[in-house]
Amino acid sequence: MKNTLLNDEERIKEIDVLKAAAFIFVVAQHTIGGYSNVKNLYFLDYGILKFLYVIAKPAVPIFLFISGVLFFRAYGDKLNLKDFYFKKFKYIFIPYIIWSALNMYFMNNTERFSDFIIEILAGNGAFHLWYMGMVIRLFLVFPLIFYVAKRIHKSKVIIRIIVFIGLVVLYYEVNKYNNVISDYVGKLIFGAPTELQQKIVNVSFVFWYLYLVLGIYLGLNYEFIKEKLVKCRMLIFLIYGLLLTYEYLNEINSFKFVRSLSIAYYCFSISAFYVAGIMLSKKISLYRIMSFISRFSFCAYMAHVIVINHVVQYLQIKFLIHDYLILGILTCILVSIITPAIIKTLSYIPFSSIITGVKQSKIQLLNYSFEIKVWKNSEKGSKIVYKAFEKK
Repeated sequence: MKNTLLNDEERIKEIDVLKAAAFIFVVAQHTIGGYSNVKNLYFLDYGILKFLYVIAKPAVPIFLFISGVLFFRAYGDKLNLKDFYFKKFKYIFIPYIIWSALNMYFMNNTERFSDFIIEILAGNGAFHLWYMGMVIRLFLVFPLIFYVAKRIHKSKVIIRIIVFIGLVVLYYEVNKYNNVISDYVGKLIFGAPTELQQKIVNVSFVFWYLYLVLGIYLGLNYEFIKEKLVKCRMLIFLIYGLLLTYEYLNEINSFKFVRSLSIAYYCFSISAFYVAGIMLSKKISLYRIMSFISRFSFCAYMAHVIVINHVVQYLQIKFLIHDYLILGILTCILVSIITPAIIKTLSYIPFSSIITGVKQSKIQLLNYSFEIKVWKNSEKGSKIVYKAFEKK
């Protein structure tokens, strides 16, 4: 496979659907999830909001899973470091800096400009940008991950299985002692870390690595694993449903927290929505919508909180909507559509890739025609001296 990113013809449709779903889930967390914590909700409203929020919780694991898949589907055995870092700098890092500044401004956190670089490293331009602080560091070490993963992939099957099981077991311990590890590393690096310095440590991808690993394994064995997942889809959906029930009961404090079940819920959420993506990608009209959201989801993710604030204000003032269930669901739907549309519109501006994270869009005129006539006036009257016609 060529050392280039996947082009439009090579796009994996189910991943497009999955990426769009992950973006919608992020929006749902910050709308539906937020309103689910409002006090004195009606019991039914509370139950519905919490249920929808639980479905949306795996957004970050899904994004990391997608990163793992695409990294290893897009590049061959040899990674072109110059090309890789150039594209990440142009299409990821620069837009991240710009949107961090915009979030600070629009969300009235302008005091953060005084420590702008540290804020960027911590993903603290706004509360939702912690993910970007994590991903930027993941990109920095990705060539090492790429090299190690390729070496393991070329080894015997039994070794690959042992490594995979080992990583799963290790992740359980990392997840269990997350706070202990981050506090220790924070003190080791900074001595007496400030809150911002500690956040730089806290948002490490190490605490989420299992979902990246799942994506890497799929990316390296794509057709084989895809076929197996499709064959087992009913079992996957059944297990997902059971784990969803557990996660929901735990969220409403009706069932105690079980770490292994929580991790399993995220893993089977990824599997279930991936398989659903395969099925839904065959629905042409739906795929077009999801593909559109997917293409602009990166910068839409960074911009969506700004849009949420304006949409909520508009719905409350203009339409007098104050029911939190209706407000949450309606805002989620509108923001999931409006934000990618805004990024799409921005993509027509020259050099807009530094804002949108995608290549500049071009206006295409289809089925047009024009005719040019040049007339010459004389004493004998007017006549056509030049005529041109073009149709496309």
